[in-house]
Amino acid sequence: MTIEDAGPRALAVPERVVLPTGIATVQTEQLIGDVSDALRLLDAVERVRGHAHPLILGLQDAVGMKMPAALVLSAISNGRDTVEAVAEQIGTTPGEAELAIADLAALGLVRTSPELAVTGVGQARLAQLDGLTVRVLDVVTGILGPTDAAQLVRLLHTVADGLESATVTATASDQSLPPAILHN
Repeated sequence: MTIEDAGPRALAVPERVVLPTGIATVQTEQLIGDVSDALRLLDAVERVRGHAHPLILGLQDAVGMKMPAALVLSAISNGRDTVEAVAEQIGTTPGEAELAIADLAALGLVRTSPELAVTGVGQARLAQLDGLTVRVLDVVTGILGPTDAAQLVRLLHTVADGLESATVTATASDQSLPPAILHN
């Protein structure tokens, strides 16, 4: 029997499905039309970062601490009284939270015994930070309005979480990518 004799039923070759990757995936999902849309998105992100970075540096200088430490201090102020609870609220590991708490304790901003709590100096620092961040948020809310500003915060956190996951995955699986892509 030859292939021609068997007819169409002899070669049941399944159709090969090739899933799109990279920019093709995003285009398939109707998120962007072409590479120029992606570049415009990245340009907008970079422009915002360019304006936000000096604001963040100014806030950090004004209150004398980096933003991650401020987040830890805020979590403790909000009643998180264990390293694990602080880590969970701010989205870090217990080891990183423990180091941050030790740094804050060394600065006299928190006490760790008999329980984890913010000191009076820490409360004053939080009040200062609160006043400064309210002014920054007023600017953003003035531009977008309160509903869109809240949505922007949720979306940016979603993007940041996704990029952090992608960076971890890319770092673990593809050591050939340039460090700028993996760590920026």
